[in-house]
Amino acid sequence: KSIASIGDRALRCIGLAKKDGSSLDPRLWKEHQQYNDCLKDPNTFAEIESDLTFIGMVGIKDPAREGVAESIELCKRAGIRVIMITGDAKATAIAIAKDVGIFEDNLHPSTDNSQGAFEGREFFALPESQQLDILRTGNLVICRAEPSDKQRLVKMLQSIGEIPAMTGDGVNDAPALQQASIGVAMGISGTDVAKE
Repeated sequence: KSIASIGDRALRCIGLAKKDGSSLDPRLWKEHQQYNDCLKDPNTFAEIESDLTFIGMVGIKDPAREGVAESIELCKRAGIRVIMITGDAKATAIAIAKDVGIFEDNLHPSTDNSQGAFEGREFFALPESQQLDILRTGNLVICRAEPSDKQRLVKMLQSIGEIPAMTGDGVNDAPALQQASIGVAMGISGTDVAKE
């Protein structure tokens, strides 16, 4: 229950675990204050991340960029609907959507879909006609989304006559930014791939 409340407060949940020194692979021991290159090899992750002891959970606040809430309000006044696509958990995504004004405060974080919060797999499991109907409605949140979901949503919006604008700052945003009718790379913190 307390772990769920972390997400309900727009905090990113991070689990902490440790591995006892006796079970630690010698390749992971510190040498000259740097970890061995085996940490860079994805093929070793399953072995490294096994036999861990859970020690706790923390919530980290990753606040929205300055000016986001004001921009959302301007979009609302201009008749522009906002669809937030994120990899965050559903409760966290809804809490963030409330913080920036995409959703109203009366939406319960974990149970109420009445204002349009869907996990990507949940949304795309619906019949296509229902997906398109949902995309014609108000503001939405698509959470636990894969990078390819962004392109899929842009294409669906275009198919119903919408003019989607996509914002993003990462390499995984670049294909959807390019496909959207309007692609906006976000500020100086965005990657060069997104900006191109």
